[in-house]
Amino acid sequence: MNMKYKVTGGTPMKKILFVDDDAKYQMLIKELLELDGYEVLTASNAMDGVEIYKNTDDIDLVISDLKMQTIDGLQLLSIIRKYNNQAKVIILTGSDNPHDELLGLDLRANEYLKKSIDISVLLKRIQLVLEQTVEISGQNILTSNFENIVVDKQNYKVQKNDIYYELTKTEFALLVYFLEHKNEVLNREDILKEVWRISNTFGDDRAVDTYVKKLRSKLRISSIYTVRGVGYEWVER
Repeated sequence: MNMKYKVTGGTPMKKILFVDDDAKYQMLIKELLELDGYEVLTASNAMDGVEIYKNTDDIDLVISDLKMQTIDGLQLLSIIRKYNNQAKVIILTGSDNPHDELLGLDLRANEYLKKSIDISVLLKRIQLVLEQTVEISGQNILTSNFENIVVDKQNYKVQKNDIYYELTKTEFALLVYFLEHKNEVLNREDILKEVWRISNTFGDDRAVDTYVKKLRSKLRISSIYTVRGVGYEWVER
């Protein structure tokens, strides 16, 4: 890596997790990132990186070496995507193998960079990734990090754990309603009115129970809790 660099001024207090099994390189990058205004957490292997990611709030970016023992950077990226489909990840590599790069792109790495990259360019790339608007953060997108569900309202698509599921129109509308009202107790009358567009004068409360059961089963959802005598609540905190 070219050590002639100019600090470009990173976004203050952004939190980065850096995973690399080369202790010297890890320390070098950590110090440079801290000089550029970032908070940096480090791990020397992928499993430690996963544990840190799971147990640390508000990690803005994960930077990982590609080649590590036991679990490599691409496997780490895949695991992190299961916890947070919106996670921003940069893969660093000394490899010239295009197959590795293609795998990284398939897994939607935000950047796939050579370790030989000039440090000023690396810092700029990091800054640009952190400034990216996450694709699924739009108004028509609903998510559940706990269930790892992504719903595209505009295109009627439901994805869980990177698998797309086909829902009926009513199942889809019910899922959308729950995700738009997480951590709220919803009574059956309101669900009938908002999802079926009818009042309970003409509707059947049992239809709500039937479709909640279908939704739980089809998507293996554990976040929908029954509130006895009232209705349901999607609990996610």
